[in-house]
Amino acid sequence: MNSIYGNIDDLYLFFCVVEEGSLQKASIKLHQPVSTMSRRLSLLEQRLGFRLLEKRGRELVATESGHIAFSSVKSVMEHLEYAFDDIQTQTQLVSGTLRLALPNNFYRTFVAEVVEQFIETYPLVNIELMLSRDLLTPASDRDLTMTFDLTGMEDMVARPLFSSLHQFYTSQSYLDRYGPIETLQELASADWVLTDSTDVITVYRGEQVVDVMQIKPKLVINDINAVARAVEKGIGVTSLPVHKLAKQLDLVPIMANHNRGARQAYLVYRARKYQPKALALFIEALITAAKTIAEEAPLIDGAS
Repeated sequence: MNSIYGNIDDLYLFFCVVEEGSLQKASIKLHQPVSTMSRRLSLLEQRLGFRLLEKRGRELVATESGHIAFSSVKSVMEHLEYAFDDIQTQTQLVSGTLRLALPNNFYRTFVAEVVEQFIETYPLVNIELMLSRDLLTPASDRDLTMTFDLTGMEDMVARPLFSSLHQFYTSQSYLDRYGPIETLQELASADWVLTDSTDVITVYRGEQVVDVMQIKPKLVINDINAVARAVEKGIGVTSLPVHKLAKQLDLVPIMANHNRGARQAYLVYRARKYQPKALALFIEALITAAKTIAEEAPLIDGAS
């Protein structure tokens, strides 16, 4: 489309220079030589009859008229960008490499099945898994992590995945040996088996905090399944997500009106603007799987 403004590309070029903050950055984004862009901008200004950009130091910045012009075309250009990006997302082949970082227990609980099904459905997609307790921040638009802690990820997209309520459990053999646990004092003084060496546990009744217990862990294992099985053997007490794991093992709920609170799990990834189609589909597959399992019972969350 040609007019007094020239080719619509010239307006987009001007838009990118202002948006990126410099001619050099815009040239990198558009893959065009700086000299070519400078010449086209000069011709655009000649056709309009006023200056859009001016030199300030080494950079080109918008003049007062340029700011007015930028505000006028900004919404139009952004609409075009999003429209064509959506078209490209809908029509591109589902391919590429996805990098996923998550705790071991997440993978065993439901992610493994999602990954296997996804690779079968989309054979051009490769998935790289990092199973770890360390919190990893997505570094590229193909990275995805699962976490309960969003600290330092304020500029990321965080999609709620599931919420998990923790209650207290032990074994009948432990109760037979040491007696019933019916008070918070008895619970605090019990032998604790945990996935970390914390010495403080916050206790809730419903959503209200009723105590902050000082405890001393007897056994610490950084795997929730190993913790559950150690408790089943009569070593002590623990807190577990309300999940079929507790039903499958020979565990006894204690202090039934109390709990350790609920934790919200999130899927975290970089901004959606240029999100690969494979990542978008994989995220939706994980969310769908989490919802399906949650209908049966709250998910195990990898912490105790």
